[in-house]
Amino acid sequence: MIDTATDTDIPALADMLHGWNALHAAHLPHRFHTDADRAALAGHLRLALGQGARALLYRLQGVPRGYLLWRWHGAGDAELAHPARLARLEHIYVEPNLRRHGMGRRLVARFEADIVRAGAEGWISPVHGFNAASAALMRGAGADLAVKLFEKRFQTPQASSNPATMSR
Repeated sequence: MIDTATDTDIPALADMLHGWNALHAAHLPHRFHTDADRAALAGHLRLALGQGARALLYRLQGVPRGYLLWRWHGAGDAELAHPARLARLEHIYVEPNLRRHGMGRRLVARFEADIVRAGAEGWISPVHGFNAASAALMRGAGADLAVKLFEKRFQTPQASSNPATMSR
């Protein structure tokens, strides 16, 4: 069963967010870390939901086993692009032992139904280059690659990346 997450679901969402983030930290340690505890992740989710993000939960026998987090995407520059009401799918996570059983597809289908009812013209989703499974899920849902984002990181001494040791 898929339903909208409520405040009482935040601890379960935080556990799944921990799993989502750990996957990203394993592949992109220069960008992601796993230092935040579950309480900090719960606070992050409360803030996101308080600022308009929405979460869908996939429950199996009443227990949350997957989630999809989304929010409305900014309109952009009217002088350069056609106005559109788009949703931004920010996170999708399914517990590892339940992957490849259609749970992600069903979360995306429910997300699409909800945003269409709310007047969306479509959706976007950032997918990191390492994440072939998410890319396949997005393509399977009918999404096309629209933008490639390039990143270059500079090597800096370790001490300078720690705010506590940086001089003002």
